[in-house]
Amino acid sequence: MRTRARSYMGFLGAVGFLLFACPQAKGQSRISAASGQCPLNIPRALQSQAQLGCPHPVDGSTGQHPIDWSPWTHQPECIHGDRSPETKYCVYSNSQHGHGGVSIITTPEIAASSVEILNDSGNTHLKSFINNTTGPAYEVADIPGKGKGMVATRHIKQAEPIMADWAAIIVNLDFPTSVRRLQGYRLLHKAADQLLDPDRVLTLARSSAFSGDIMEDVLRTNAFSFTLSGESHMALYPDVARVNHACRPNAFIRFTPSSLAVSIVAMRDIEPGEEIYITYVPLGKTREERHAGLQKWGFNCTCSLCTASKAEIAASDYRRSKIKTLRQEVMKAVEDWDGTKAVKLTHEALELMRAEELGPLYSSQYEIMARLYWKARDEKTATKYAKLSIDTLVEQGYLEDSPDALPALLRTFD
Repeated sequence: MRTRARSYMGFLGAVGFLLFACPQAKGQSRISAASGQCPLNIPRALQSQAQLGCPHPVDGSTGQHPIDWSPWTHQPECIHGDRSPETKYCVYSNSQHGHGGVSIITTPEIAASSVEILNDSGNTHLKSFINNTTGPAYEVADIPGKGKGMVATRHIKQAEPIMADWAAIIVNLDFPTSVRRLQGYRLLHKAADQLLDPDRVLTLARSSAFSGDIMEDVLRTNAFSFTLSGESHMALYPDVARVNHACRPNAFIRFTPSSLAVSIVAMRDIEPGEEIYITYVPLGKTREERHAGLQKWGFNCTCSLCTASKAEIAASDYRRSKIKTLRQEVMKAVEDWDGTKAVKLTHEALELMRAEELGPLYSSQYEIMARLYWKARDEKTATKYAKLSIDTLVEQGYLEDSPDALPALLRTFD
């Protein structure tokens, strides 16, 4: 059975491999208020739409009418922290957002400072699907030895978005260790119940032997790390949760900093009937490093890279270890102002990355080359490598093709 358990202190767990940073600064609404941009004492019913851009913290005691807790579609319910009674954790739900609503368990202050994220519906993720007349590119199927998985139903091109998904449950990482266990479970169930279809969450894979509740188990098994208003949270994407792991994946998750939406994008061409994989651990690790990370979450990998012959595994591990060493030596050469050595080592690292099919790492190496040549005042060569970096990201689907991307990157070199 497929597992993806993340563990940490407390009755919940979610330590993922991807970090999603919301661009809003922590306390942004309080800063606006202090500078006179956001009046604090005007009743919400009388505030203009512009002033609603500076939302006030709301909790379960904030009025009895929907306008009092807008944009949430349910009245927030809160509990006090056990160790810090002055801290409140509330469940905020908007049942109309994304693929069936989102529920966020966090503090009133964080909810208020991040409420603008609901205004971005993830259009960058949707636009590839709006005019799609060929139907879904995948189906969820039973995978022997892994439970459910995602399988391609047609040819999928490299860099093609395969699916879009939205966070359904988001939970502050301090919440599990700050509240009483049964109170925490009750709030988690309320978070699920206030979605349009709670079963999208409740029927996900469960694999944790340490969980005392279905919601705890679902989050331990499926949630990713997530940053909301500068604070650590866990986020559950129900559709993404169906995608299994491989150490040499054929797809990746593309996040949008201003949205709760994500896409699964093809890293290479995928053929009909082929299972679609993402990686749960950082790319470029040796077999021992990968298994150590996955074992920590109760996961045993049987992908083709991990089950290859001993000779193939040894050769792969050697190349990956060499890449790590070369990247460290490149940075040392840069610190020593030895541009010639840094360029030589970067070329070596690129060759090994190609041998290991670590495509997502190419772009950063091209950017290093560009910066080195820029520092040496060779702007022509620097621009060539900067363009290679951008083109690689576009080709692999990480970036949208835009004429503004290259100038924007070059501006960071000064």
